[in-house]
Amino acid sequence: MASQQIPVILHGVTGRMGDVAHRALRHIIDSGGVRIRGDTFMPVPIGVGRSHDKLAGYALENNLELFVTDVRQALETASKINPAFTVYHNAVATGARLRMVEDILPLLDPATTAIFCEKPVAANYAEGRTIVEALERGRFLHGVVHDMIETPGIRKALELVPRIRPIHCNMVFGYEVGSGFGDNTDFHGQRPDFNWVFRDAGGGVILDMCHEAYVSHALFGATDRVSAVARLLIPRRRTSAGDGAIACDVEDYVSIRREHASGVVNNSVWTWMRRVNSEFGPLEITVEGTEGTLVFGLHGLKLQWKESAPAVRWKDSLAGKKISWREYWEYADVEKRNPFAVELERFIRCLVLREPYPYTATVALDWLGEVEAIYESAAMDGMPCSHDHFLHYPDRVPDGWEPERLQDRYGAVGESD
Repeated sequence: MASQQIPVILHGVTGRMGDVAHRALRHIIDSGGVRIRGDTFMPVPIGVGRSHDKLAGYALENNLELFVTDVRQALETASKINPAFTVYHNAVATGARLRMVEDILPLLDPATTAIFCEKPVAANYAEGRTIVEALERGRFLHGVVHDMIETPGIRKALELVPRIRPIHCNMVFGYEVGSGFGDNTDFHGQRPDFNWVFRDAGGGVILDMCHEAYVSHALFGATDRVSAVARLLIPRRRTSAGDGAIACDVEDYVSIRREHASGVVNNSVWTWMRRVNSEFGPLEITVEGTEGTLVFGLHGLKLQWKESAPAVRWKDSLAGKKISWREYWEYADVEKRNPFAVELERFIRCLVLREPYPYTATVALDWLGEVEAIYESAAMDGMPCSHDHFLHYPDRVPDGWEPERLQDRYGAVGESD
């Protein structure tokens, strides 16, 4: 059995998602690397960031041996480690991705370098299409994070959904993200400041949590039409540094209804104003079917088969009869797994074997097209948008197209204190 190193450039390693990717690589390393056809490929993380001091501090705390502030230097280092294979992982802020990818692609060799990106692939469909065109034109192997469908709970749900013959679904995602003006300092700066400003993030919770599109599609198939209502619930937030206030101009709440071609109706709420009351954490999904019901989150699942619950009589309800509802649920065994590590290991495998990766930037662009439809519906107070109006690659946007981001509802875009 041969063993070789495979460099993984983590651009934006000191950010939240860059750190997640680095932790996933550490998990792969600690598990003995990626085994491919009898050989072992051991990832070597190379961190890239703007601030040397911040990188150095992160490296010291997180066992990151290689880090630089220049992508060219990172590529040179990667080539010395393994001239045949390099993964470039872009985990920078969504709003900066198009400019950065356009600058970096000419430096990369598609024969040796594969490109992996955080989600969403871009701040809007038009920018995402430009990225996809460049990747396809350059013949790069490319992929985008779809981590939720690799989590233990959702993987188990994907096995069981066909057996319960689903009818409808409720998804609720979110947790309390405080304004920062309260006395509890734990609620100061929970999420980066750029999340709340259009000019920095390109959108609010609808764009940021585009997981909704691919999770719903994975569970129930293609969408016939979608409708949505969005709100900005907290218009002013304290800066993470505590030195001022942010005038928020993007939505922090959305209610979405998806009507799937399979007949399933999925109603979901994604919000940063939620006090979690679920044993499965911030994401809880309930799928009702004619043969049973699933309730699950990212790391667990319980189920109840048809007619295994107590038969309720109205007179018992009027009399206040108490039923121990939770005793009638069966907990499923789920496989423990690090979803980001699963994705990165698969991506490395595809690079080495020269095989297509299933969750490409092109696929992610289609989800971004559906995000645009959600914004359009929200701008029309929930008017449904049918699938024939969804932007899907290789669709082009009309001349002069601007993404709908509900700007006229939340004040001047980008204005902050």
